[in-house]
Amino acid sequence: MVSIVGLLPLTWATPVLPANTDARKAVELPPPDASFLAMDQIDAPIVDSGHVEGVLHVTVTVQAKSGEEASAIGKRMPQLRAAALPATIEFASLRASPYAPVDVERLAQMIATPVKQADPTIAKVLIVQVSATER
Repeated sequence: MVSIVGLLPLTWATPVLPANTDARKAVELPPPDASFLAMDQIDAPIVDSGHVEGVLHVTVTVQAKSGEEASAIGKRMPQLRAAALPATIEFASLRASPYAPVDVERLAQMIATPVKQADPTIAKVLIVQVSATER
């Protein structure tokens, strides 16, 4: 014996809705703050017992004290990245693991000091993205 329910198509399961054609107002975004400048990503090896266990990926943004100083800082970004690199490598080898959360507060402190020494017109050093991946 065949059930009638098994033969009926399931057309009532999905209702047909009208398309949304309402006019919407465009949301105006504020202009980007020119005092923030992003460095290229820094990748540092995570070394444990002489073996590379993973890679620490860090994206740093610096904030200038003013917009005028930001243009000068923009020209010095390679030097600022070079100042941040040794601190990132030291953190990766001493305090990072691909199997544990990254202590971003400690990393930010370690990076901020040499970067601000390289350019005293920097107000803040911000870590905007960080991850530790297995090799």
